[in-house]
Amino acid sequence: MAYYMTQHSSNHSNITLPLLIDYVDALLPSLTTQVGATSSQPNDNAEVLWVLQDKDAQLAIGSQLNSHVANQSHSSSTADMQKLQISTLSKLFHQPVPERYTLACFWLPTLSLELLQQYIPLLMRYRDLYAAHVLIALDDTVDLKAYGFTPFDVLNEQPLEDKVINKAKSASSDSATLWQFNLYDYKQLPNWLNADYWANPENWGKNRW
Repeated sequence: MAYYMTQHSSNHSNITLPLLIDYVDALLPSLTTQVGATSSQPNDNAEVLWVLQDKDAQLAIGSQLNSHVANQSHSSSTADMQKLQISTLSKLFHQPVPERYTLACFWLPTLSLELLQQYIPLLMRYRDLYAAHVLIALDDTVDLKAYGFTPFDVLNEQPLEDKVINKAKSASSDSATLWQFNLYDYKQLPNWLNADYWANPENWGKNRW
């Protein structure tokens, strides 16, 4: 079945890289807790995967991401170094054994629609299997609703300090529309899947089964 990505008409504020980095910092603690609460296995997976368009983007942005994580660790006496991995679309696409992550963040504001089509299977794999939460920043002419992602305004989703917001808005940076998918809240649990509704509990102890 063929899917088509077209321009979406909903208004959502654009996001810059500095604002997205700060949003990831604010989001990650709650995600780590959520993943730990829903998994019976220890959370030994790497926390954050940043995916950039190509090697040029990795050279330009990779050092900025690593420096930010290092600064965050040094500024808090109780915080551990955030487990961070940086990759490119091509490298990730050809990775034979993918890892699992708490958060996969794709920063692709200049990726063309034609090239993006080649990587849709990759996005689907991380949406369904390899990340508990996925963020994808793309040109605002691209619509990912057909793939289960939802666009949203970071400033309305997560409380951030005013100085962070003002700094991010004024930064000279590419901007993009942000899409998200959360494995643990994308669908509400129906009543019939709740254990309280199984096997007619009102008859427990009354009848012989």
